[in-house]
Amino acid sequence: MITIHTPFAEKVVAKHDALLLDYGPEEQTARAVAALERISAVKPLAPLPAGTVIDLAGFGEAPVVYVTEDEEYLLLSDIAEALGWPLHKADAWARLQHGYAVRDQRDHDEERGDGRLGWECLLDYIDLRLDLIEDDPEAKPDAGGRRWSHSGDWLISRDRLPALIMSSPWSKEFMDNSLPAFGHAMRKVWGDKLKDIPTVTVDGTPTGGNAYDDMFRTDGMTEEEALRRARRGPALDGGTA
Repeated sequence: MITIHTPFAEKVVAKHDALLLDYGPEEQTARAVAALERISAVKPLAPLPAGTVIDLAGFGEAPVVYVTEDEEYLLLSDIAEALGWPLHKADAWARLQHGYAVRDQRDHDEERGDGRLGWECLLDYIDLRLDLIEDDPEAKPDAGGRRWSHSGDWLISRDRLPALIMSSPWSKEFMDNSLPAFGHAMRKVWGDKLKDIPTVTVDGTPTGGNAYDDMFRTDGMTEEEALRRARRGPALDGGTA
């Protein structure tokens, strides 16, 4: 049966045609459509054929492909390509995060105590249920000598992009770029209270400093300069541009 999700599912399966494992294009398309229909039954989910292009903190760009009333979603493989991240590694990150979300959802359900199964923690990572295989030079060889890893594809909510980039090959650069902006944000929330929090070394030895100056520094930048730096992407030097 053709639904509003079929064209998108067909497009994604065609994109991964050379990577399909166990199931052919029709079966994989049906699996993706079923996954999207399952989420749509919980929260209406609509494809966005000509979506807004999202800047990945200066490290690449990827389009919004799906929306709900209050959320935007990007395709994990689009993000991975933009960041130069092997899809099987991005898929492993998504599966790990989804596992954490399942655990958090269970905790929420038990705390609510009404016997219902909630979804509020599970909508940031939507598994399209694709079975893919990707060459992986770091994997152990199989019986035929091929090195490969299992993979898949997901819809990732825009809210989760910072966490994703923090786990990508650009994690260190992203953190370095973002520290002054993070410092401004923390100072705005906590103000001078941070000056009363002493800092310590990894072994617990006091440094004589405080969180305001040491942990949440702004490197002398204005908030606007710090935000610009957070979005600058790869930097070849220590400049602030």
